[in-house]
Formats: sequence, C-alpha cells, structure tokens
Amino acid sequence: MMSFFRRFAASPLGIGIFAIILIAFVVTLYEGKAGMGGGALSGGTVASVGGKDIGEAELRKRVQSQLEAARQQQPDLDMAKFVAGGGVEETVDQIQNGRVLELFAKGQGMIASKRLVDGQIASIPAFNGPTGKFDRNIYLAALAQRKIPENELRDDFGREILTKALLTPVAGAAQMPLALVSPYAALLLESRTGMVGVVPSAVYRDLPAPTDAELNTFYSRNVARYTLPERRVVRYAVFDRSRFESQVKPTDAEIANLYKSGAARYAASETRGFTQVIVQNKAQADALLAQVKGGKSLAEAAKAAGRAPLVVPVGDQASFAKLTSPAVAQAAFAAPKGQFAALVQSGLGYHLVHVDSVVSTPAKSLAEVRSSIAADLTQQKLDEAASAFVAKLNDEIDGGANFDEVSKKYGLATQVTPPLDASAQKPDEPAYKAAPELSIVMRDAFQAEADDQPAVATLGAGKAFALWHLDKIVASAPRPLAEVREQVLAEARIDAASRAAKKTADAIAAKINGGMPIAQAIAQAGVKLPTPQPAGGRRIDVTRAGDKVPPPVALLFSMPQKRARVLGIANNQGWYIVYLDKIDRGNAAVEPGLIQATQQQLSQVVGNEYAGQFVNALKAQVGSKRDNAAIDALKRSLVGGSAGR
Repeated sequence: MMSFFRRFAASPLGIGIFAIILIAFVVTLYEGKAGMGGGALSGGTVASVGGKDIGEAELRKRVQSQLEAARQQQPDLDMAKFVAGGGVEETVDQIQNGRVLELFAKGQGMIASKRLVDGQIASIPAFNGPTGKFDRNIYLAALAQRKIPENELRDDFGREILTKALLTPVAGAAQMPLALVSPYAALLLESRTGMVGVVPSAVYRDLPAPTDAELNTFYSRNVARYTLPERRVVRYAVFDRSRFESQVKPTDAEIANLYKSGAARYAASETRGFTQVIVQNKAQADALLAQVKGGKSLAEAAKAAGRAPLVVPVGDQASFAKLTSPAVAQAAFAAPKGQFAALVQSGLGYHLVHVDSVVSTPAKSLAEVRSSIAADLTQQKLDEAASAFVAKLNDEIDGGANFDEVSKKYGLATQVTPPLDASAQKPDEPAYKAAPELSIVMRDAFQAEADDQPAVATLGAGKAFALWHLDKIVASAPRPLAEVREQVLAEARIDAASRAAKKTADAIAAKINGGMPIAQAIAQAGVKLPTPQPAGGRRIDVTRAGDKVPPPVALLFSMPQKRARVLGIANNQGWYIVYLDKIDRGNAAVEPGLIQATQQQLSQVVGNEYAGQFVNALKAQVGSKRDNAAIDALKRSLVGGSAGR
C-alpha cells in the first residue's frame, strides 16, 4: 500500500493534495497498525507471519532485488538512498502482506493453479529462446544464475495472483463524491505570495577552528558519515561467446534443413490493402456497388446508406480472414487491384471489398538467403554452446569443485576485486572505476552467504558470463578519526558556521513574527545579508514542477499567512527566512477537468486505503510480528553507520 502512496505523492496532483492534506492521517493510520503483533523475535529472524519466520538472509536478498528493480527507473539510486527512503521497511511490508494474503486465500479455498502460474512465467520475455517462445532451459539457467529455487519463484507468482484476486475488488470499490472532492481541487488553484531572505553560512566562515574536544564530539555525533558500509571481495573470471566461435560454424546440411523447415518464410507471398463496407443483405450490397459503378465514390455511397467505409491495413490472406472470414478473404485475394471482390457473406453481413493495393514478393532461393540463415544458425549455436558450457561449469560446482579447480580446468583467467559495495564502488575511494561486469557480479555477491558455492552470472544481454566466488566479507565499520581528520575538521567548521547562521535566521524570523517588516528585520541582523526577494505562485503550477520547485517556494504552501519560518539550505550552505504575505483562494468551478482528475486520484487513494485496512485486518487475524531492532541492524550493515537509530 505504501508503495502506491509514494508513487501518488510523487505525481503532480498527488503532491498538491496528498502530501499537504492527507499524509499525516495516512502515515499515522498505517504506521500505527503496521506493527501489529509486537514483540521481539529470536536471532536471525526479522519478522513472522502466521507463526512462520522471515529470516534476515531472505530480507537481504529481497532488498537487493528491490533496489535493482528500482534502478531501472532511477539509475543513480544506491543502497544508502534506498534505505533512507524506507525501502527496507517497504520490503518487509511486501513480504508480510503477500504471505498474509496467501494464508487467507488458502483458508478460503482459493488457489493459483499450476497452469495459471505457468502462463505468468511463460509471459516473461527474458525466458524466451531463439524462436521467440518460452524456453525452459533458459528459464532454469536464469534461476540457477540468480540462485533462485524454482519452487520459491513459483510461490511468488502464486502469491501475486492471489493478491490481485483479493485486492482488486476491495480497492476498486471506492468512489469519492464531488462534494468532497471540490475543496481539494480548489486548493490546487490557490496562489500564494511572500518574501524570501537568506543567511549564508559563509558570513561566519572566519569562526575559530574547533578544539580537539569539539572535533571528537562532532566526529562521534556524526560517525555515520565516516562509516564504511559492508563490502565484499570477489574472485571472478569472465568469458564470452567468442570462446565457442570455432565450434559453431553451420554446415551446408544444417543450412539446407533450416531453409526447408522455413519454406513458408521464403515462399512467394502477397499482401493486400482493402477498403470495405459491410451491409445487412445482398440487395443493399448490390445497390451500393451499382452507385459506385455509376460514378459515386465508395464513401459517398456508403454514407447515403448509413454506413462508413473501413480501411483495412495491408496484410496477408490469413490476417484478413481473421478479421472477416476465410471465404471473404479468398474472394478479396482473387480480385484484381483496383476492382471489387465478389460479394461474399460472413457472420457480420455482406462484404463489399475494394482492392486498394497489391504487393507481391517473389520466392527466395537458398542461394539468396544462405548468408542470413548461416548468421541465424551461428547465433543459435553460440547460444547453445554457451548454455552448455555454463551447465558444465554448474555440474562441476555441484560435484564439489571449487573456484580455483573449475577456472584452472577450463583455462579461465581469474581476477580479484578490492573490497566493494553492492554497487561495485569503493566508498573510501570515490575516484575508483570498476570494470563494467562487476556491477552484476557484485549485485549477485551481495545476495550470497559466506560459504556459498561459486556461481555463474550472465552479463549484459547474455553475450558474456562470469564465474565468481565470494572470497571475503568486510563488515561495516567507522574509519578512525586520525584517518579522516581533515575531512572531519572541514565539516565541523562548516557545521559551526551553519549553526551560527541559523541563530541569526531564527532571530530574524522572531522579529518578523513579532510584527517587524522582513526587510527591516534583515537589516538589523548585525551582519551584511542579501536583500529579500519576492516569491510565490499557484499551487497547481508548483506541484506540476515537482522537485524543480525551489524549497522556499514549496514551503510557502505549507505555512500560515503573515508568518515567517526558517528553512535550511542544502549542504549546510545557510538558512532561508520564508515569509508568507498573502493567500488568494482558488475556484474549482472554472476548471471542471481538474475536479474530475482530483476525483479519480482521491478515489485511488481511498481504494488503496481500503486495501490496506483489509490487509491490516488479516494481519491481526493470522498474526504478524516484526523485530525492529533486527531490521535496524540489517539497515546498518547495508549502508554502514547508525541507520535506523
């Protein structure tokens, strides 16, 4: 449920309505019930549902998978941002909610049939083979490379199917009345104006340097900044399909066989484009045809008969037969270009079909297509050889061979990574650039346990692979003060300047809230400050701009009139003094489209709240617990420092 709220809150309409009006209610309601069951759980367990544990290892793997999925939309997303944004808690919610719904569904006799799950899996393009159809060998190889047991994947698909079956009718029942929606729509049309002043930290850059005691205190208070997250050392060997090129040259017989099996593909073909009119009886069709032969256009004749001609896109006889009937298609493909086909009746009525275009493609001989067939066969054989080699490596590993034995036996050149995080970066060396393949290798390595066997990862589009083994886990730990002293000193001085700037900004805001004009209050600050500037706009324009809106302007839309507030500038650069002078109310009656859009969005919010309440009720029924201390410990190990404290 919260994933929906986050998506909605990020939308233009969602920011204006949800973030400002509903967020406090929803967060309080949701968080107050999300922890139902309470109580600490034993070691290695982060949560439970219905008495069955959810382990730390499972949660870690799920979090990594969620991060990788999120990166498809946000390439710059890293683990620290994911954790800070509530990604770990949301992942726990997803696991618990899925299991709660699964238990309830089973209790009601609901099941996700094997055939239905098979269909869901077969619909995933990543599991398709060279023919474009589901290939079980590719499917199993993908699971093996990601170390996902097939039964676990099938369980997940089954849970998703049951979840949709249960929640769709619950969430879809909500409809917000217009009388309730109109005030929210009007809120989007209000405009606000004010003034913004600034107290830069730079005006206090000449403060005395911190003492050793102050430096130690600052380091201790901000130790998370100087803590390295968990890192891992991996041994790996990369190989690609070029390894097999000498083994896969297609023979003349193979090329001839593929040409023969694909005879229909290379045979002569014809496609046609049509315009047709369908009428109820033959008399009407004859009358239409007579009018056209008499000089009227087909469109004019059809209009007079209360019909409209339909232009049929260019296609072959089989595709036209699906739209009409085999008999209609046969007649249409027998008529000359520019003429009408013989009248034929289908279940829709009588078809008056005009042949607009004819494109004939001659048959292709083996000599003409030999090179393309050879190229296709080569790619297919390369895929098969690579899959067979990967299977051979997995057989060696399953038989007990270690990384060194396998790589030596097959002549693979091995490498060792430095300690890297899950994003293949060195947190203590920002300039480090990892080899491209390491992003996938490290992703998989962070899902592995210390004693896991070596594994094979597919790189890119399956053109290359990496045999890898987790060699060492380097636990999260703070860097010693002596090692980062210069960085700590610089940041402590910036912090001191920022605190001094905030003291000045608070004093200015207090004077403004006491009745003093903002320009006068800034002039009396005791330091030279920039002149305050006007700011404002309409709420709907601000929300549409999203994160492009300057923070002081956004703050204007969440504060009372004739008041001033202080707002920090990013990276401790200083403080804004934001003063709201005037609010002009909006009139939703002039924007009926906005009312409709607001009604739709609020109905979605309420529908998802219904779904959330339904899940929370089921949690209370089946029993749901979580160990917040264990979850916080996992967060710290993922990013380092005091996450969650």
